[in-house]
Amino acid sequence: MRVALFSPFSRGPLRGNIITVQRIAQHLPKAGWTPMVIPLDTTDGAQMKDRIDRFRPDLLHAFHAFYSGPAARKLALQYGLPYLITMTGSDLHDPALSRHPDAVQALADAAAVTCFDTAAAAECTGAFPTLADRTVVIPQGVAPLSCNRPFSRPAGSFIILLPAALRPVKGVLEALTAVAPLAAEIPGLELWLAGGDIDPQYAALVRHQAKALPWVRLLGEIPHERMGDLLAACDLVLNNSSFEGGMANTLLEAMAAAKPVIARNVPGNRSLIRHGETGWLFSDPTELRELLRGLAGTTATLQSVGQAAREGVTHRFSAHREADALAALYAGILQKYR
Repeated sequence: MRVALFSPFSRGPLRGNIITVQRIAQHLPKAGWTPMVIPLDTTDGAQMKDRIDRFRPDLLHAFHAFYSGPAARKLALQYGLPYLITMTGSDLHDPALSRHPDAVQALADAAAVTCFDTAAAAECTGAFPTLADRTVVIPQGVAPLSCNRPFSRPAGSFIILLPAALRPVKGVLEALTAVAPLAAEIPGLELWLAGGDIDPQYAALVRHQAKALPWVRLLGEIPHERMGDLLAACDLVLNNSSFEGGMANTLLEAMAAAKPVIARNVPGNRSLIRHGETGWLFSDPTELRELLRGLAGTTATLQSVGQAAREGVTHRFSAHREADALAALYAGILQKYR
């Protein structure tokens, strides 16, 4: 069986959607499905139609209701195929996208809608009640990253890594402000920022503020194949997003690498982290600083929580299990459709 995966992005700053689509495309063949990825940022309408003609999929799967849903719906109508949509964070939290007429219509006609966790599914059906009987929770998977050439780090340092493309939702400026008072308290503290520019104006503000902070290291865009090397060099991974549409890929990958994580207490992060057991959650800058003060230099605690995190995500968020769940959903849609 064949499925066409519609990815909103394939180049530029690394985003969660890119990682998710790549991971699913890699593991679907073992679940009995042959995937083809259609990157919407580099493929026009005629090219999409040509690829569909040659590939002849049985099903279409769009990642992101606004950016991918309308294209999948249009081709589904042209070819008489069913399609489904995977909801993301901005689908659920940005009204300009989720309430756009094209996105609303794409969701209304989809054979199914998937969300990464029950909280996201509840938000989805709360906003779109007619989707209640078509919304399916399929937990996000994670593929372990390899480490070949760890990034160098200063001796005696305490490295906090914030992996996030530069845009307001990731809370990078707020993280700089929150961590700043600790720079004079915690010996060797460094905050490493890894991510490309999605919002140029916001990215410029981040760079301007970071210039005045010698304890901040701007790494820019890191190729995904080197993220394992970067994780190996840090002590703690920080997530300061104001919302997540499910489990953040960066947190899943850090936890799978046995790196301890500390994350803002929002639904997507709560579904992934058990506070004090597989990571830590904070609600405001004061809580973040208190946690960091208590964790700096506690190597044994960081290692034990990191190991617990790895065991947890390995059991709960297997990329193979994710692909199997999608394959079962695809088969069910086709059975009903035919």
